[in-house]
Amino acid sequence: MISDVKPLFSKKIKIRILLLLALSTVWVSSAWAVAKTPPGMVYVPEGYFQMGQSSSEAEDQKPMHFVYTSAYFIDKYEVSNAEYKKFIDATGHVKPKYWEDELFNQPDQPVIGVSWFDAMAYSRWKGRRLPTEAEWEKAARGNDGRLYPWGEKWTKGKKLYFVNVYGMEDRYEFTAPVNYYAPGASPFGVFNMAGNVWEWCLDWYDKEYYRISPELDPEGPEAKQMKVLRGGSWINNIDGVQVTQRARNLPETQNNIYGFRTVLPLH
Repeated sequence: MISDVKPLFSKKIKIRILLLLALSTVWVSSAWAVAKTPPGMVYVPEGYFQMGQSSSEAEDQKPMHFVYTSAYFIDKYEVSNAEYKKFIDATGHVKPKYWEDELFNQPDQPVIGVSWFDAMAYSRWKGRRLPTEAEWEKAARGNDGRLYPWGEKWTKGKKLYFVNVYGMEDRYEFTAPVNYYAPGASPFGVFNMAGNVWEWCLDWYDKEYYRISPELDPEGPEAKQMKVLRGGSWINNIDGVQVTQRARNLPETQNNIYGFRTVLPLH
């Protein structure tokens, strides 16, 4: 009887060891990814999140649906004038609109006056790309369905020290430094995902896309006329910068409310 117990006990020990090894491999893999996060970026793990909102008055935000994204890195800050200048100096790329405008050309302000094509050119130069709508929204709201990066609209109080929207209450009449408004950062620590500048995304725009969007790593519809922008800007009010808001424009458009950030996929 004793001889029967020993093999069984030994088998249980082996199973536990294998389980621990499997779990530690997953943990080490995740820890390695975080440890290897490129400077100026943050890690967003794989998994599901709530995208869109069914209660919105805007039809293009409906329905709320669950989307899975693979893991990726995303810029912690919008691309600044200082970072974009490195690209211009290295490649001879044409300077963006408003480059000489003192209201918008300080080194720590987000680069504006860039088209979707300009944003893509910079991203490729960095060995990256623009975020998909799904990647952008996940980085902005996490996985708890919040409508603002910081939580509920007035979670931080009614003094706008945490977001750059229309007016001077937030201290900036136009664009703010890309590393400003830490209290308004997203659950992943990404700054200015609401307000400051609208951000170009990889996807083409389709009003009905959420109704047919794939569940896994959606990349937008087939080629349309306009590209997606997300996040709102310094000309919007607080209600206009919810993380589910979708805007669109022709990819060649350059104006003083459009900027971008980049993504680096892990696969």
